[in-house]
Formats: sequence, structure tokens, C-alpha cells
Amino acid sequence: MNRRAFMNYLRAGGIGSLSTVAGAPDLFGAQSTHPVNTPRARLAIPPDDSKPEFRRISLADYNDHVYGAWLGKIVGAFFGMPFEGKPENVDPSLDRFLKDYTYAPIDDDFYYEMVAIYGFERYGIHMTIEQLGEMWKEYKAGAWGSSEQARLALDKGIKPPKTGEPRYNKWFHTIGPQFSSGTYGMLAAGMVNLAGKVARYYSHINGYAEGCDGAVFVAACTSEAFFETDAEKLVRQAAQIISPESNYRKALDQVLAGYARGETWRKIAVEIENRWRPEYPQFNNAVANGALCALALLYGRGDWLNSINIISAADDYTDADCNSDVVSSIVGAMHGSKAIPEGLVRTLNNRIYGTGMGPLRFGRVIDERISDFAARIGALGRTLLVANGARRENDYMLVPRHSVQRQPLEWFDINDYGQLWNSDWRLAHASRGGAGATYLAWETNTLVTFPRDTRPCRLEREVRIPAGSAKLDLKVGSVSGQPWRLQVLVNNDSVMAQDIESDSASKEPQYRTLEIDLHKYAGQRVTIRLYHWLLDDRPAGSAYWNSAEVRPS
Repeated sequence: MNRRAFMNYLRAGGIGSLSTVAGAPDLFGAQSTHPVNTPRARLAIPPDDSKPEFRRISLADYNDHVYGAWLGKIVGAFFGMPFEGKPENVDPSLDRFLKDYTYAPIDDDFYYEMVAIYGFERYGIHMTIEQLGEMWKEYKAGAWGSSEQARLALDKGIKPPKTGEPRYNKWFHTIGPQFSSGTYGMLAAGMVNLAGKVARYYSHINGYAEGCDGAVFVAACTSEAFFETDAEKLVRQAAQIISPESNYRKALDQVLAGYARGETWRKIAVEIENRWRPEYPQFNNAVANGALCALALLYGRGDWLNSINIISAADDYTDADCNSDVVSSIVGAMHGSKAIPEGLVRTLNNRIYGTGMGPLRFGRVIDERISDFAARIGALGRTLLVANGARRENDYMLVPRHSVQRQPLEWFDINDYGQLWNSDWRLAHASRGGAGATYLAWETNTLVTFPRDTRPCRLEREVRIPAGSAKLDLKVGSVSGQPWRLQVLVNNDSVMAQDIESDSASKEPQYRTLEIDLHKYAGQRVTIRLYHWLLDDRPAGSAYWNSAEVRPS
């Protein structure tokens, strides 16, 4: 699909992902006859093209490695939580929680996966992403970031996978899918292609592109860890599933290249943050955090304490709890429950408990035994594996191993928001986040921009001005206390420079309508440029573009 067709597809509400391949075999081998994006459309997975070898794992070991992975998620999250968005851990041998716990309070690092498991138990392993969306609504999933955006869209009637796409989810490229997809690897143990495709499909509930690349990587690492304890092989194989054109893959390759050169993990961590943080300024970005997880797995070499201390010390202001959850869980999948320090496990008293999370109240009590929940994941996993070609022989599972299948690139450039808003305009120099972000306020079709660096954002179009009189109508806005400067150029003529500042105390954007006389250019084909400048010595202001149209006077 070329770029113009792709943009038209997104404007029409399509997601352009693996989940919309009509007529291909679905997750469980049946030929799908359902139309694309109907409530019963299922994950499309093309069959592997080679006869697989089978790897053998005892049921006892499979169950224990699921338990280790699930336990690792929970323990890792609470280990890393004191460093989430804060200065890094400087104790290289930290071996305790920095907060007292008597149980595992519900946290987003594992709650969304619990909701997915509840969904599989209700709907079976054929659960659709639309049904997962219903589970999110029922269980009040989605407290922060891209997950909050998904919940808000669900509440307004938007259905998955649209809840994760750029039109409806401004944080589609952040970490939500990454930290909530390890369980898909547990379910698809040893079948990395299946794990990656399942993760891509379901993670579209709260992400897209880089965000879902993170889901694929984590699920694939977790899946292979049931059979592979060499961390380098694990990371390299999981990385190969992701397109080399993806920024996520490029960041993984950067880590692997530094590791191959024998560089220290601290040097690589600095290089990763310096390279990717300017592109993805949020502390909870998927790309840099995912690369740091790969780093900790490589240099931790399968040792839980080394790995968890590396990831929590990788840099200041990372998403350390999510990263620790990911790394700890993958090490648990490698070595089973014995990998997780007994003292930390004992503190949690084998209990997950909560009635809410952050600003959300569940309207129910979640009270689960950690070990029992892991057993339920294992039961579902055995069913999924058998449905996809694994065999059970006595007390063993024989799991087919296929060569890695690279997934097609899934990508949305942040500047594509310009054409998603209005196909006549092209956007440049926009930021993904940090002091401000670029996104589409979809309910009013308002483009919100913020400059990526010291250059202003630019909206540009070419247009033939009608003969006679014509004007450029703009409706632009700002929020209280965050002004910005609008500069308008027609060809090389600066025809307007004006500060856009709200005189209201409201937190909602306030708009003004501006007219620019274009009669001077009547009958000419011109280039119109609209610049969004930040103001010196004033708080950085986002620009709100409600409309920009050339009309007859």
C-alpha cells in the first residue's frame, strides 16, 4: 500500500494491520469468511511454509515457567516502581522492595493481562479484539497513557482495533502494549511467530506501530524463553520478527551492535537514550525503553538480580517499573519460579488484590492467588498450543518450532497527522511528546501541534488561487497561559505574524477566526505555509488548528 493510499485508509478508519487480512486462515486454522473489521473478524495468520521440528517440555516445567514469568511480572513491577519517571537506581546489588507490601496491589503492569485472561476464559481462545474491548469496559481497564486513551475511546463508542490507531489514540507509540503482552508469550510458549502475531493483534486495543512493535518483541522473547536460556539468541530472534525499517527494530539493532563490540552496558544505555529520547521524549516511550530492556537481558545473562539491577539503573527518568516487569518476567520464563528471589515472593503472600487503580474504581473486588492465576494462564496456553500444532504426549508437550517470520512494517509518521486532519496540508517538524505533543483531537477534527526542536512546526500546501478575490480562512486556538506565534507565508511573502493567546482561564482551547486577503495572488498557483513558533520567555504553547481553507471572498 503506497503512502497516499495508506493515509486514505487511516482517514477512513482502517488500521492497516495484521488483524484486517480477510480470507486468510485465522488464529486457529479455520478459514475466515467474515468481512474485515466486523465484530467476528479474527486474527489472520498465514501458515508457516516449512515442516517444523518439535521441542519437548514437560507439563510440570511448562506450568512452572508460566508461574515464573507471571510471578516475575508482578515482582519486577514493584521492584522498579520507586524509579519510575525518577532518578535511576544507584545500588548495584539492591535485593529488596523499597516499599513494604503484604500483597500485590493491582497495577497496570499486570492488570490488563489479567483482563485478557478473563476474556479468554469467557470467550475461549477464539476471543476477538472487539470482545477484549468489551472486557476492558467491564473491568475498567485503562488508567494512564495509551491505555487511558483506549478506555476513553471505548466509552465513546469507538471499537478496537480503532482504539489503538493514531486517529483515536495520541499515545499509540508509547509503552502500554509493550508491558502488557508478555502473557501472550506465555500462552504461545516456544512458538515465537504465533506469540508475535497474537501480541500484534490484541495490542491494537491500545497501540499501533512502535507501540505494538514493543508488544511483539516482549511476547516473542517470553515465548522463546521457555526453551532458550541464551539471552543473546533470545533477543536476536525476537528482534528479527520486527521490520528493519521500524525505529523499534533500529534501537534493538543498536543495542545488539554495541553488545557485539563488547561495549559496557552503561555506555550503550547512554547512546540509546541520546539517540532515541529526542525522537520520543516521553519517559514512557516504547522505543528507548524497549531497547533498554534488551540491554538488561543481554548483560544480565539470565541472572535475575543482575538483570533487574541493570534495568532499574539504565538511566534517569525511564519507565522503570514497566521495564523491570518485562525483564523480570522474561528471566522467570527462562528459569521458572526459582529465578525469583524467595524473600520478595514471600512478601506478597501469593495475593493480588485491589478495588481500583489510579483514578479508576473497578466496581468489583479483584482478589486472586498469584499461583492459581498462573495455573489458569497455563491451562489456556496448553489449549492454544494444541490448536496451533503442538501435541500432548503423556506428561509432555511437543511444541513445533518454525523459522522466524518477519512481520510487515507498521508505521505512522507523526507528521502524517497533518494529512489525517486535512488531506490538503502537509505537516513538518512536529513532536511526538515531551513539553507538548502532536495529535488529532478526533471529536472536533482539530489538529494539535508542537515543535520537535528549535524549528517551528510547518503546515504547507500548494493551491491555485481563484481569479478575482479570495481569502485564507483560519480558525486557530490556544489554551490559557500557553501562547504561540502564528506566521503565514504565501510564496516567500510574510503576510501575517500574530501571537495566539487565550484570554480565558479555561483549560479548554479558545479559538479565534482570522482572514488573510489573497487577491494579490489571484489566478496564481502559490505555496502557503503556516508556522507554529514557540515564544521566547513564555510557557511553551501547543497550537490548535480547527480549520484552514482557501475560499472566494
